[in-house]
Amino acid sequence: MPYNSDFPKDYPFAELVGTWTNRPLPNAPDSAGGQSNPLSYNVMPLPQNSPQPGKPDYGYILKNFTYYETLQFNDKAAVATPVTAPNRGGNFTQNPFALFYDQQVRFAEGPNVEQIVHEENGAWLYLTTAAQTIGPYSKNGTEPGPVSPQPKDIEIAKQISIPHGNSILALGSFERKDGIPTIPVAPPPFAPAGLDSEPFTELLNQEDNYQNPQPALTKNPNQAIQDAVDLIKPNAYIHWKVTTKPLPSGKGATTNIPFEQRRASVDDYEADYWLMSTDGGKTFNYLSYTQTIFMTLTIHDKPGYLFPHVTCNTVTKS
Repeated sequence: MPYNSDFPKDYPFAELVGTWTNRPLPNAPDSAGGQSNPLSYNVMPLPQNSPQPGKPDYGYILKNFTYYETLQFNDKAAVATPVTAPNRGGNFTQNPFALFYDQQVRFAEGPNVEQIVHEENGAWLYLTTAAQTIGPYSKNGTEPGPVSPQPKDIEIAKQISIPHGNSILALGSFERKDGIPTIPVAPPPFAPAGLDSEPFTELLNQEDNYQNPQPALTKNPNQAIQDAVDLIKPNAYIHWKVTTKPLPSGKGATTNIPFEQRRASVDDYEADYWLMSTDGGKTFNYLSYTQTIFMTLTIHDKPGYLFPHVTCNTVTKS
């Protein structure tokens, strides 16, 4: 999508507008990247006191699986693109330019294949600063004096609403580059100290113990998107990353409803996105991402066990 007067200069999210889904990637064997064979993976720990048949009582189980999704960015005619909501600061203004999204995720394998497993919505914000108008309706000019620039390390934000009763505000930055992005190896998900990590390494793919169908991907969930980038062979990309952890200029936040606070509290979030082009940056038709939610679970009625919940996928613009 070309830039237009509605987008501020260097707006990183303009190319996202539209619908993205899992589709077979170029030159992909066995329709890799599509709904039947997506290049994705999810590692999800769940607190559970009762063991599954034939398994020890670890105090938790895994619900790991490949998945496919539909991701929509502001493609509803009733929603303007982008939405602005100025934040007044006294003598200058911060302007968040918001691009709203909706996400729906379905199982690609296991006993619940094709059923919905996750839904969320939220907004991506691009933050700039400008002179503040005098008066409530921009009719009397602007305030005199200097305008402080938006700190580069927190020039974007992701606002997330998850129906479990969790909300996340993550801050970060973006960059535009030529060439092929380097997708890092994901740190292997783990069980905290004091708990058995066997479910993270054992093959579990039966309906009565379906937890860990692909141990190799559990070891490095990002392998799925590394394979996707190898097939796409991009030559330009936009990379953005956000986190709730402290940055030099600020910190994001998470909130949880009371049940989740006690049982599966979302404490931190971090994510990387790569929006990729195969024509030197004229169009961007592929999106890869990896994200980690850090959750504190209550195991055998004892709180305080920190687990990573990792997801990654590559989708194509429809």
